[in-house]
Amino acid sequence: EKLRLVEKVIQGRDFTCMIETVNAVEAWLGGLPGHVYANVRQPPVSTLNLAHMIPMSAVWAGEARDLHFKGPPLLFGKTEGSTPFRFSLHVGDVGHTLVVGPTGAGKSVLLALMALQFRRYPNSQVFAFDFGGSIRAAALAMGGDWHDLGGGLSDGDENPVALQPLAWIDDPSERGWATEWIGAILAREKVEITPEVKDHLWSALTSLASAPREERTLTGLSVLLQSNSLKRALQPYCLGGPSGRLLDAEFERLGEASVQAFETEGLIGTSAAPAVLAYLFHRIGDRLDGRPTLLIVDEGWLALDDEDFAGQLREWLKTLRKKNASVIFATQSLSDIDGSVIAPAIIESCPTRLLLPNERAIEPQITAIYRRFGLNDRQIELLSRATPKRDYYCQSRRGNRMFELGLGEVALAFTAASSKTDQAAISQLLAEHGPDGFLPAWLQHRGVAWALDLIPNLVNLEKSL
Repeated sequence: EKLRLVEKVIQGRDFTCMIETVNAVEAWLGGLPGHVYANVRQPPVSTLNLAHMIPMSAVWAGEARDLHFKGPPLLFGKTEGSTPFRFSLHVGDVGHTLVVGPTGAGKSVLLALMALQFRRYPNSQVFAFDFGGSIRAAALAMGGDWHDLGGGLSDGDENPVALQPLAWIDDPSERGWATEWIGAILAREKVEITPEVKDHLWSALTSLASAPREERTLTGLSVLLQSNSLKRALQPYCLGGPSGRLLDAEFERLGEASVQAFETEGLIGTSAAPAVLAYLFHRIGDRLDGRPTLLIVDEGWLALDDEDFAGQLREWLKTLRKKNASVIFATQSLSDIDGSVIAPAIIESCPTRLLLPNERAIEPQITAIYRRFGLNDRQIELLSRATPKRDYYCQSRRGNRMFELGLGEVALAFTAASSKTDQAAISQLLAEHGPDGFLPAWLQHRGVAWALDLIPNLVNLEKSL
């Protein structure tokens, strides 16, 4: 009777118990400290019960799959332990990522690798605004188009970048965009945009729309304008002006490949930069049709200094999620963002941050900035002690992890090719072999000719099938 009363009390508190008979003495001894060996019922106890009771923790290894793309992670990283790190861009359906690190810490290598790896997703496309040619080899190896907007890295190129922004103004919506685009150019040339000026522009563009496509140029528009002040304002952007090479072409040479890289060195900071970038943003916007898209902005501090570029970046961060596009914004210092007018948009819209080693992170002023971005003292110490060009720290609301890329010689051949010597070699190989023959020629140049057998072709594709 006493046993049943005890059993009732224990079960009333949501515990289970068993009335021992033969094992009574051993069970009692097993409940005493230091006498666990006496409990003969111990071996059958499930390890799951033990796992629920003991304190356990494990390193964050990243998501096994990119749940948004329903595919593999973007890349695998190497860690100190035996567990690799699986890095995916998306947190939910937002893939915007902030990359921050001082010059020489390894940003360009990371961005080039991310562009290469993003092509693993079916029907994907990549647009990169580069600075210094760091992504040039990777873009060309993927069969993409590389455009030297500033002209500093492709002197003597037989096919320089040529844009024809007015080519499609026979479409009323495109004509409306062209009116705003021309108005912005005139405003930067200190022309007051009055309703009369807008009427002049619309009338001239409407007349130009009936001309053959090859005649829909800025020079053609200038001829149709009745105002001498408007003609003078457009003169720098027409043939014979400093920016005519870029914006006043009869035929546009801007490829349709799934990988488009735009070299901005020599362009950012010039008077033509806002007009050129605004047009490229417009063209990129037309290609955002729901395909997996990656937009890379390297050396973002230059973009933040340009009001138009910064405004476009803010719009991208807020709207491109709906078009299945992700923006990777890379800059050298958190202070570049901290002092920017679009800092709130960058902080709120980039759920994933990749922070590179910075030995100055423990300095009081720098530490204060890192703390404003949500890092604690331990994380700041990790960044200050990490090794440049090797370590990367991923900060996400899903977890935090230090990892390495662990690249082999083939990957480094495409991701670590930003020096002046590499750029000269790329130009020479392109001149000798053309875009179609660049990949095998580059592998041979970098001393990894054995990787030629890994390049897909009809022969080895049939063997693999």
